Amino acid sequence: MNGRKDKLIKDYLHDPYFVKEKYSEPSVCERCGVVFNDGIFSWVKPIPKEFPKMICPACRRIEDNYEGGVVLLTGKFLNNHKEEIINTVKNVEAYKIERRPLERIISIVENENGIEIKTTYEHLARRIGEAINNAFKGELKITYPEGEKYVRVKWFRDE
Repeated sequence: MNGRKDKLIKDYLHDPYFVKEKYSEPSVCERCGVVFNDGIFSWVKPIPKEFPKMICPACRRIEDNYEGGVVLLTGKFLNNHKEEIINTVKNVEAYKIERRPLERIISIVENENGIEIKTTYEHLARRIGEAINNAFKGELKITYPEGEKYVRVKWFRDE
């Protein structure tokens, strides 16, 4: 053993959309109706009117257009199967949002290069890319820029 005690310690990845102080418990997002209680966000029906109001991190990210992940879909295959692929994207979001209310799609934008999907957090972007690749095959590349709580997902299929 060399006896060295110094080690590389990773800094905490700061997310400006989670406030340092806790939300009042219980409280409800005035935009989407998600309830914060017992330290977690969940959907409650009917939405209690007497709960204190706040704006959840997902709604704030959507308002600021501040994504936690981006998915880029490209290739000739996309043009011929656009509706099926968009349905897959929306199904993944519906599945995830039920279990993790803060995981949402911010935008889906089509342009001459393909489709760009922005998500509130990196987990949904990764899951969308994986679901499209599992369903339609192709080339999938997932990159997490060092030091960031962010993901870039690129999917391509030409045939």
